[in-house]
Amino acid sequence: MVPKRVLPIFFANHMTQQARQSMPGARKSAGLAVGRGLLPSPEEWATRNRILAATLAGLINEHAPHSTDRALDVGCQWGVLLESLARQTTFRWWGADPLVMRHLSRAGHELVPGVADDLPFADCVFDCAVLANVYEHIDPARRDASLAEIRRVLVPGGVLVGQLPNPHFPIESHSKLPLMGWLPPAVQDKYWSISPSRRGIGFHSVMVGDLRRRAVAAGFEPVVIRPFNYPPEAAPQSVRWLVRVAGIPMRVVPWSWQFVLRRR
Repeated sequence: MVPKRVLPIFFANHMTQQARQSMPGARKSAGLAVGRGLLPSPEEWATRNRILAATLAGLINEHAPHSTDRALDVGCQWGVLLESLARQTTFRWWGADPLVMRHLSRAGHELVPGVADDLPFADCVFDCAVLANVYEHIDPARRDASLAEIRRVLVPGGVLVGQLPNPHFPIESHSKLPLMGWLPPAVQDKYWSISPSRRGIGFHSVMVGDLRRRAVAAGFEPVVIRPFNYPPEAAPQSVRWLVRVAGIPMRVVPWSWQFVLRRR
């Protein structure tokens, strides 16, 4: 068994939203009706998730070794991305998230409770770890420990693959508010009150340079760090025209970055 400690296994479709909404700072409903047109529809979310999984799977298939044929999704939620990655790679997948109890996903992948700086796995058991749109949710004081812990569970030469949203993108991706990522935390807190999105666990404004610097210090070698933008069909219908005409500026100020970091 890969987990370090034995816990009872049970089956569940996914964790409840009640657990996430009970976290400190969470809000059960969205704010004022500002920017509701920036909220993706279920179909647009599905398109975005499909593209995210395909691009990350491409990076995994190109760069991950095959020493153990195991992979881990850190911050997996209820395993939607994990199951898409499993269909597009040859690895056996596990997931860890702080708000799940140990259970098997709908496709039979084991999901366990765990945070990035305290993963319930032995040393050197995964060829690949995924950190997709998660780094910005890690408390800044725990980033170094989180990267060191992820490195611990990777085999030598294993890779950390992921995506980090750009907080300085004109419409910040979590709040759907203009310039949110440029503001100091105290002002962000008040600005959230008009967001069309649920706040959930919130986010920290962090750039890819922070990730690169801390990853190198933790013992990773950057292999790929590239700007990434979703195509227009993944954007809400109301702003697709803007995505189409902003192609060149978005190469300079991308929606996000994708990365591959190899354990030295």
